[in-house]
Amino acid sequence: MKALLRSLRTWWFLRTIDRRLYQAHPQLRERHEAIKAARRAHKPTKQIVNEQQQDMLRLLRENM
Repeated sequence: MKALLRSLRTWWFLRTIDRRLYQAHPQLRERHEAIKAARRAHKPTKQIVNEQQQDMLRLLRENM
């Protein structure tokens, strides 16, 4: 039962943190959509993903 509650809490946190982050920083949402589109078109995504991770890390460090 505890494991089920923990997994539900983790799922909810990850779902809401993405939404809050994307609402506060729309450029992250746009890049996320670009990554999804590139994957559907079987295009390379490494550069876009790296930029996204760097921006998210920078934003997290600025807020802490």
